[in-house]
Amino acid sequence: MGRTASADSLSRGSVALEGRAFEPDDEEETEDFGVGLTTRLEINYDVGSRFNAVASGLARLDALDETRNIATPEDLYGGLTAGPITLRLGFQVLNWTVTEAFHPADIINSRNNDSDAENPEKIGEPMLEFRLRLFNGYIDTFFMPARLPPKLPGDRSRLSPLSANPFGLALGEALWVERDGSLSDSYFAPQGAIRINQTIGKADIAIHLVDHNDRTHPTFTLDTTDGLARPTYFTVTQGGLTYTQVIGSLIVKFEGVYRKYRDADPDVEVGTPFMEVDNQHDHGQVVGGVEYGWTTEAGHDATIILEGTGILLKNRDDAKSLDVLQGDALIAYRHAFNDVRGKELRIGLLADYERPLA
Repeated sequence: MGRTASADSLSRGSVALEGRAFEPDDEEETEDFGVGLTTRLEINYDVGSRFNAVASGLARLDALDETRNIATPEDLYGGLTAGPITLRLGFQVLNWTVTEAFHPADIINSRNNDSDAENPEKIGEPMLEFRLRLFNGYIDTFFMPARLPPKLPGDRSRLSPLSANPFGLALGEALWVERDGSLSDSYFAPQGAIRINQTIGKADIAIHLVDHNDRTHPTFTLDTTDGLARPTYFTVTQGGLTYTQVIGSLIVKFEGVYRKYRDADPDVEVGTPFMEVDNQHDHGQVVGGVEYGWTTEAGHDATIILEGTGILLKNRDDAKSLDVLQGDALIAYRHAFNDVRGKELRIGLLADYERPLA
């Protein structure tokens, strides 16, 4: 007599009306305001405990700034589990960070950089994942055959990396620096990562090693033929650690990485004319933070959050070009009402401790 597995599905979605405004810069070319409708949809389908499929995506339509419009997959994969082994194939959004505002370990996914500056929206990354459950955690290995460029803000956006350029340059297509220093236009290249995660007592520790094209720290290469600045993404090897420890009502957090970049070959020519590539700087980045939480008389959860980050690089001017949040601190308050709708209130202040008056 045969046995059939039961199938369960879950779908959910959200619709949000978003607005943003910048102090007007009196430039006709830039857009100081945005009003957009953002939707998210997620579908989970499980067959017993062995097979599951997930489909989720993000779409935004802005009425004032069409350069913010986007439709992209987040998770779109199938997974198979057999004993301690899980295989997943498709697009995935990975979350490796343990901190609230600064995320140096979280570099696998490409981003929509025309969103939140401190935590840009992620774009699903095509990959094959092999997971082995081991002790009180697991070992993850990833093979990533393609590299998707981030969505950079358009020329009219106040967040555009070229908004202050005096030459009227427009953004060109992505340029990739391969492991041998050659330059490529192709979106396909073998990349990989491994991550080990373990729980030891009340501490969660994860270490990772990634070798891929870093989309979080590009430089821009001038193409004088068409008057374009081409975002250039370098092959990087990143090693890192995340750590959280619960001590009573206190949670201690740490996140640290070191990035080693491959330089572009100065003798390589891409198209016409010769384009000189500005190489990226090897560097480290660390984040430290604490959270203190308590439960109110009304049954709500309240949390105070303190975090700080810094770039480890001798030349501080070079550090400033690597990350907008390269020497910043966060103080925030989070209030969870624990009701059916899951309402939360978050209030925070993000400040630059290296240039407090800048």
